[in-house]
Amino acid sequence: MPIHDMLYRCPRCGHDPLEGHKGRARCSSCGTRFEQGRGSLITVRPPEGLAEQVSATSLLADLEKMGGPGAGKERGRGASEHSKGSNEDGSGSSGEHLYREARVSLGIAEGHDVIRWRGEVLGFAERISWKGEGLIRLEGELLTFTPDEHGAAVRSRRAEPEGRVERFSCILADIRGVQISSGAVQVTLEGDRLYQFEFVDDSAKRWEDLLCLALRRLYSESGRCVIEFKPRVVTEPISMKSGR
Repeated sequence: MPIHDMLYRCPRCGHDPLEGHKGRARCSSCGTRFEQGRGSLITVRPPEGLAEQVSATSLLADLEKMGGPGAGKERGRGASEHSKGSNEDGSGSSGEHLYREARVSLGIAEGHDVIRWRGEVLGFAERISWKGEGLIRLEGELLTFTPDEHGAAVRSRRAEPEGRVERFSCILADIRGVQISSGAVQVTLEGDRLYQFEFVDDSAKRWEDLLCLALRRLYSESGRCVIEFKPRVVTEPISMKSGR
């Protein structure tokens, strides 16, 4: 995953978004540069002073403190997002309204492919049927996908859409799983229906964080906290977590 997709907000000053390509990124506000190092280490070069090697985990924690997937203009086509602050269960400030949109390529899982090695079955992978481009939007507790009006063929390495897809809509309570897969986010609904959103002009990591934040807020309102998001959303009473 390119650094500017993983660190979609500057973990040093909070500016959103970072600009970059593959293994390099730069904050246009504070001037800090980030370069892929060895393993999970990232070289952080401030405008002044010495460079330092920092773990990706530490930078992601700093990014969360700076607002996580929250406020800032979306690359390309976007809207303001407000999510600063955090409750004890990590659900952020539940009194604020989550809103964001981005361009995506939509795929739907239609069966599975068998993964083999030397004749042995290692596992299974979803067979994704790509449908077309459109706009994904999270607004409050509603997640929607609106396809392009003229059914434009999918970009991002997709030559032709396979079939026609109508508008997609679900409430957060219908989501059974959220996970990132390379440059895409997979959302599983009831009945193991899997939708894959490949982002054209935004960070898949941001959207994974954003959907997880939205789900934490949703369940927090009913006194529960989310302890797992993938492969399935698993919750428990908040009282159990605080008692550990």
